[in-house]
Parts: sequence; structure tokens; C-alpha cells
Amino acid sequence: MLIQAINDSPFGVTVSGFDCAQPDADAADELRHALHRHQLLVFPDQQHLTPQQEVAFYRSIDVNGVGVWRDQTSNPWEVYKVAQGNKAGTYQIPEEPGVLVLGKGEIDHHGLKVTLGGDRGAYGEDQGSQVLGGGALQWHIDGTFYQHAPCNYTQMRCIEAPTGSGHWLSYEDGSGDRLWCEAGSTAFASGRVAFDRLSPETRQLCLQTRVHYASRPFEASYALGNSANGLRVVDSAAERRYAAGEDTPGAAIDDPLAQVYPLVWTCPLTQRQALMPQPRCMHTLEQVTPRDNRFLGVIESRFRVEQWMRPAIEPQRVYVHAWRPGDLALWHNRSVWHSATGKLSRDDRRVMHLTAFNGDQPPRCVAQ
Repeated sequence: MLIQAINDSPFGVTVSGFDCAQPDADAADELRHALHRHQLLVFPDQQHLTPQQEVAFYRSIDVNGVGVWRDQTSNPWEVYKVAQGNKAGTYQIPEEPGVLVLGKGEIDHHGLKVTLGGDRGAYGEDQGSQVLGGGALQWHIDGTFYQHAPCNYTQMRCIEAPTGSGHWLSYEDGSGDRLWCEAGSTAFASGRVAFDRLSPETRQLCLQTRVHYASRPFEASYALGNSANGLRVVDSAAERRYAAGEDTPGAAIDDPLAQVYPLVWTCPLTQRQALMPQPRCMHTLEQVTPRDNRFLGVIESRFRVEQWMRPAIEPQRVYVHAWRPGDLALWHNRSVWHSATGKLSRDDRRVMHLTAFNGDQPPRCVAQ
């Protein structure tokens, strides 16, 4: 097993000479520690894995995960999407529900004869996007952010990669920044970089900040747009009221299943800290000081989070993974954000396997 830094990437490593079909306890421990240090592991040449072997490998790393994150019979967001007609066109493999198949195109795959991508409007449009709410990007971390703790890790394996041309994604936020993305690629950014690039005063403020997530948050934001830079949901009417000095007040959610997490999460192995909000699920920020607790307004909270996250998505700080068949990527979902990059052409095909389990414990913040 050879672990090497990814060329021209701000974080992440490739792991070559390793067969994910044959994990053992010693290798799993070494890989888990490498994952927490480097945040992202890429294993090439894993075409031969069965779905059961994918899950077994993931579980060798995440030994304490509690239930399949995107289970379409129990995850409230997935149940809601299925009830809306499964417009994203994602499906669990019948013989191995720990693997979700996603992408674009018609497949006959492990008992699934379906069309990936469903009828989501932006799929198949040369100038469109494959991210929820439109826009070029949608930075997020995996988890329901309701009822269950977010995933510790996420794993994806490429079965079939698009052959179409790449494209530039413009952030459209006045910076002129744009990101080169090969067809069907996934972009990754580091919450550790985001935290490290804050001023000392802002770091301290973020360490004293909690994020209140909405009740059934994906349903609450289902109809909202998304900013092109992927850092904020967009509610134009509410933002106009905010500009006029009339923000929607922030408050705790009266729902026992609603989640409240620190804005900054501490890695239990490295003690590194990462700025880790889930912008699409967020309701409001609460700043906690020895003197008092203060809730920010809903729109102010969104703009604050966008401002704090923005330095970490400067193009030179983002790793964009151009998938090849057989690539398996495993990332530390509690220190890494990721986004689809969209713009697949009408004839492009993309078939991916995703495995992730809900976390057994909520994320924590340990002030340094």
C-alpha cells in the first residue's frame, strides 16, 4: 500500500497497491488515521468490487455507523423525495441497500432497470446544473440534519464516467472566480482551511456559535434556489425584506428531532478544527457568550456563513476529482465539504455508487 499526495491538490491522497475487497483490521486502522489526517483518500482500480464488498470496506473504516444514511424507506428526506416522484432518480441496490446508485442514464444494474437522474429539470441540459436548487455548485456535508447525526465518512465509487467535455463554472459573486471541472466531476473543499483562514477574532466568534437546523430541513428548503457559488440558499423575497431592515427573526426550533450543532467541529483523532455548517439545512445561528445568547436573523445567518466559508472555495483551494471507472473515493465528512459540478450534456452517462451511514455521535467542538 502506497499513500501519496494528490498532485496539485490542497489536501487528499491516493492509495495505490491496495485492494478494497480485502480489508483487514491493521490496514483499516492505518487508513482511518490517514483519512483523518489527509481528509480524502482516492483508491484507483477498484472496478472488481461487488456492492457487498463496497459496504464491507466502508464498514471496516466506519465501525460505529448506525443505519444507511440515504435509506429510501427510513431517511425522512429520502422518503419525501420518493413521495414527490423520486425526481432525482436515485435507487438503492435491492440486494445491498447500503449502496445507492446515482447519476444519469438508463441502467440495467444489479437488479435495477431504471433511469438515473429521473425527470429533474436540469439534467441533460448543456447549460444546466445537477445540484438541488440550481446554481453551479452546492457545497454540503452528508446527513439528514434531522433526527440522526451526520455521517462520519462518505464513500463513492465510479462505475461509468461521462465522456463529454469539461467546463468552467463561474461563482457569479463579483469575484471573477471560476472553477474548471471535467464532465461529471465532484468538487471538494476543506472546512479546516475555512477555519484556518478566519481572523483570530472571527475564529473565536465561530467557536462560540451554534447552528440551529430546521425541522425537516430539506423539505423546508426544497423550493429555494441556490447561489452560483454554492454557499447559500436563495430566497429572493426574504432577502429583499432583509435589505430593507426586516429580517426573519431567528429562534430555537420547537421539534425534539431538530438538530443543534456547533459551527466548528473538532476531529477526535487529530484535534484539527473545521468550519462545518450545512447551508441548505440551516435555520439560524446562535452566538453564545458568558454574558448572553443571541440569535441572528435567518437571512443574516445565511450571509454570515457564506462570508466565512467563501475563502475555502477559492479555486486554488478546491480539489476537483475527475472520475475514472474504478475510482473509489472516501472522505472525512466531518471536515470536508463537497459538491456536484453539473452541466452534463444530453448524451452523457454517469453511474456512481454511494455508501454512507449515519453517525453514532453528534459532532463536537473542543476549543483550543
